[in-house]
Amino acid sequence: MSTEQSAMYRARIDSPFGPILLCGDGAGLAGLYFTDQKDCPPLADGPGVRSDSSRPGSGTAGGVPLRTLRPARRLAAAQRAVEGTDSAPRQMVLFSDDVESTMEKAAATSAPAGRAAEGAALQSAGARVLELLQQDTPAGGVALFSRVQEELAEYFEGERKSFDFPLQLKGTMFQIKVWNALCEVPYGEVVSYGDLAVRAGLTTGHGRPVGTAVGRNPVAIVVPCHRIIGSNRTLTGYTGGLERKVALLKLEGFGFGR
Repeated sequence: MSTEQSAMYRARIDSPFGPILLCGDGAGLAGLYFTDQKDCPPLADGPGVRSDSSRPGSGTAGGVPLRTLRPARRLAAAQRAVEGTDSAPRQMVLFSDDVESTMEKAAATSAPAGRAAEGAALQSAGARVLELLQQDTPAGGVALFSRVQEELAEYFEGERKSFDFPLQLKGTMFQIKVWNALCEVPYGEVVSYGDLAVRAGLTTGHGRPVGTAVGRNPVAIVVPCHRIIGSNRTLTGYTGGLERKVALLKLEGFGFGR
């Protein structure tokens, strides 16, 4: 497959866990960020970075630090089965260009706040709105963003446990290895950083660099870093906020204890 970098486009959608920014083109999704997380590409009218974004292991519930919670299965497999949504492990594309500079160029051409240009927002089934942040987003990009929005909605509604749209990510060879291993962690399962290292063909001693690569995953939810926990089975951290990690794991059938 060609490594030529094409133009990067962006769109914004709503979710039960807050607004989400999508980045990519017709070839595949390159980024999925909660708009208030620290590494989200800047938005002119964005909500700003979360106050705890620099501390991905922060947050409490009932006075209990979220990072100390341990997920445990609470639903039988038959109850959480979703028919017809399995897909083969996806392959990611490594680009030679820096995707961050591409996204910065996309940000420079994004629509200003409040722009009501024709085609800036598309309304899909179920009154879901896809907001295109560039007026010249090609049809292939619109089709990709619409598909991502639809599959995410099915996931949030408990009707989907894997995703079929293409990914087109850029990272180091080590990061790509870790992200591919992340994609193989199934819905409703959690593994430790050491276990993930083994899945990536490394050793349990690579847990720390694997954790760094997990933290730099540019596609939340779909490349499921929320399914990675500490070796002592606590939640550790999550760039989108630990309360979101808890909510995503609850959606996939987990309860929590200490």
